[in-house]
Amino acid sequence: MKKAVERYGALLLVLILVSGVCLLFSLRKTGMFIDEIYTYGLSNSHYAPYVSNIGGGDSFVDTVLTRQDLLDYLTVNDGELFDFGSVVYNQAADVHPPLYYWLFNIASSLTPGLFSKWTGLVLDYGIYLACLLLLYRLTRTLGGSRLNAAAVTGLYGLSVMGLSTMLMIRMYVLMTALSLLLALLTAKLLQARRFLYYPLVALCIFLGLMTQYYFVFYAFFLCAAYVFWALLRREYKSLVLFSLFAFLGVGCLLLAFPACLDQLFADKLVSGGNALDNLRDLSQYGQRLRYYFAQLRHGLKAAILVALAGLIALLPALGKLRAARRDGKLCLCPWLVILLPALPTCILAALLSPVMDQRYVYNLAPILCLGVGLVLYLLEQALGAFPHARLGKAAALLMILAFALHTARYNPPQYLYPEYDMYDKLVQQHRYEPCVYLTDDYFPPVTQDLLQLLIFDEVFITGDPDSPALDRYLAQADAAECVVYVDVSVFWSSGFDPEQMLPALIASTPYTDWRPLYANGLSETFVLTK
Repeated sequence: MKKAVERYGALLLVLILVSGVCLLFSLRKTGMFIDEIYTYGLSNSHYAPYVSNIGGGDSFVDTVLTRQDLLDYLTVNDGELFDFGSVVYNQAADVHPPLYYWLFNIASSLTPGLFSKWTGLVLDYGIYLACLLLLYRLTRTLGGSRLNAAAVTGLYGLSVMGLSTMLMIRMYVLMTALSLLLALLTAKLLQARRFLYYPLVALCIFLGLMTQYYFVFYAFFLCAAYVFWALLRREYKSLVLFSLFAFLGVGCLLLAFPACLDQLFADKLVSGGNALDNLRDLSQYGQRLRYYFAQLRHGLKAAILVALAGLIALLPALGKLRAARRDGKLCLCPWLVILLPALPTCILAALLSPVMDQRYVYNLAPILCLGVGLVLYLLEQALGAFPHARLGKAAALLMILAFALHTARYNPPQYLYPEYDMYDKLVQQHRYEPCVYLTDDYFPPVTQDLLQLLIFDEVFITGDPDSPALDRYLAQADAAECVVYVDVSVFWSSGFDPEQMLPALIASTPYTDWRPLYANGLSETFVLTK
């Protein structure tokens, strides 16, 4: 028992702390980003990728969607459990590969008919724990001590960027886990060229590409770093085997999900065509790079400050490090092979991403935290053995974890959406009134508002305030008030102007006035009164 505590006590402490913080923020999550709602729909809706496909066609204009229609879109129903074929169909119509959505469909199939944030959060938490364990193992494989690995794991697990990865119900947490697995397999190959690792590299690359196409950037630069290392070491057999199996992983993607070619070469917002357009637009480079590096500084603040403190502490010991390097006691090459690919990956992801959002570099966060592990490794080598070393290192770990906890407390992660609690309360006051959604057949704004639309018994969707079908719907409802959502985003959807749409609506209905209820980015919500 004592040996187990000594070996795994620090890791267990980190896992308990991170799990507690994950639970705390999960309880505080009251809303969802539009892409998170797409996760539910694309995973669980039976051969209907988007809300506009619920009725079996491509349009939902001048139709009524009931609460049950919306729940059917978001949940797995009886007779549709583990519906992997539907997931592939939906993802072929989307812009991402299907692996995470398969996992999400499995999780949803365990609780059919239930729509809950916990379906996604529990799945993400399990994958996030795998990320922490992989990061710990990677640090140990590169030569870090157990306390070093625990510190790196804690700094990532409690970071703004790490917690945001877990709280976003999307494929990025799985991409992060597979990026770490590929890094670990590469580190293992740097130690010993066992044949088993090569097919595992192929499998990992295949699974990563089946999760998110942006996985390819870190995988490419990491593979290039390994090939370069093998060339320097004249490990030609390993170089050939590694390259062949890496390409095999890419080839398996083409066989398993042929729709990837259409998605990668399409000319849509999230596609290969859009990425090339962003790459050609040199005027964006400065803004994009500043944004992404600022996000990394904020999202990994504790790790960066710990690394800086460690570098300062290393200054007096540079002579010892040089001596250790000459004596062959200091091995930096494996660390650099894993760490250096993160920089060009970050730059390329920043320049190519369809929109500027930190989620496109989430998988780099634990790799960058590994840089702290390198600094601590150098400190351990420089200090060597000294009186009460174990006690001193344990105290240092506790201080690092306390600092990381402090940072997590005062820098909450993304995707909590506390304002959604207010939206729900405002809508609850009008839940028995008719609801109209003005949009011209664009599903993004309706998807974004789905959590609030679920509060109503039904919603009538139209793009024409003079629609006869709308007149009949409101006449049948015969209510003193009516809730109206107006799709206002020019970039993502119809871009209707409420100052034009509402007067037109009032002119053709019994209502005489309106007042704003709330605004939610892609839409604005109003209450019409007689």
